[in-house]
Amino acid sequence: MLTSRQITIFKAIVDAFVETAEPVGSKYLLERYQLPYSSATIRNEMAALEDYGYLEKTHTSSGRIPSVEGYKYYVETLTDFKIEDTIKNQMQTIFSERGRTLNEVVKESCEMLSQLTHLTSIALGPDARNESLQNITIVPISNERVSVIIVTDMGHVENKTFILDGTYSYEDLISCVGVMNEMLIGTPINQVIIRLEKDVKPIISSRIQEHEVLFRAFLEAFVKFASKDVYFSGKENMLYQPEFNDVNKLRRLVSAFENSQMWQSIGLSEEEGVTVKIGQPLPLTELEDVSVISGSFKTGSHSSGTISVIGPTRMPYEQVVSLVDYVSKNIEELFFDDDDEDDE
Repeated sequence: MLTSRQITIFKAIVDAFVETAEPVGSKYLLERYQLPYSSATIRNEMAALEDYGYLEKTHTSSGRIPSVEGYKYYVETLTDFKIEDTIKNQMQTIFSERGRTLNEVVKESCEMLSQLTHLTSIALGPDARNESLQNITIVPISNERVSVIIVTDMGHVENKTFILDGTYSYEDLISCVGVMNEMLIGTPINQVIIRLEKDVKPIISSRIQEHEVLFRAFLEAFVKFASKDVYFSGKENMLYQPEFNDVNKLRRLVSAFENSQMWQSIGLSEEEGVTVKIGQPLPLTELEDVSVISGSFKTGSHSSGTISVIGPTRMPYEQVVSLVDYVSKNIEELFFDDDDEDDE
């Protein structure tokens, strides 16, 4: 167990390294934080913290930096998770306006997180398979383009753009959507594809000549509902982190951002509450000096999503964990369906 003096020095080192990205020495600590200890005492305590595994030396400096184990100890033991009222008020603008869809709130939250942390935020949208179809709407974009908007009862939205190139007409689309609204409203998304094949397709085929083209297009839209969407905000923020000045590291990072299936497969976080993964390699990237802070939120007894911040291991954990926790709790409070839970 660390002494109070060691904790004071260790916290100062973590704060200094997060701020400067430079190894921290005893002289800097004395000048920056006005610690009431001698330089020799600080050096001795830094050596002890290194023996505990909480600090490590770099090859380029006599100063120390926090280790992965040090960051874990810092997060688990020494952090005070709270959010300033001004930031709460700023974020409440997202959650206070009623009528927004779940997708809109998640994306805006993601963007706000990246702005406040200057890191990259990632949202893994809720799985809509256990939601029900609420409505399908046609919105003309131009003479040649039409958008079909599919909405579930939980506010999950999917858009599909149709090009009117002569294969089928606007009237064909209206007829197709009319049949689906008549027969599928209230159907769970995980049953829609079956009912499209069994009940809807025979009717469409009898009314529309090029029914196969339209049927495949709508089938594709509903299949997308069966997987979680990945949304990124602030990818460029990682480019300015000194840890990723190395071209090869940067290339692996960009590759990770482009691989949405990777984020879907690892699930970011299936645990309740906030999870903190420090210095763990991202799959397929070999990037080890990154941390992922994830907060899960429920929208129903079988539907959930996560919102996360990814950055270097040298990140302001107090701020990031507090923000992710606040956002995920507010999303769940806004969209969690109590009736769905009661149906269990």
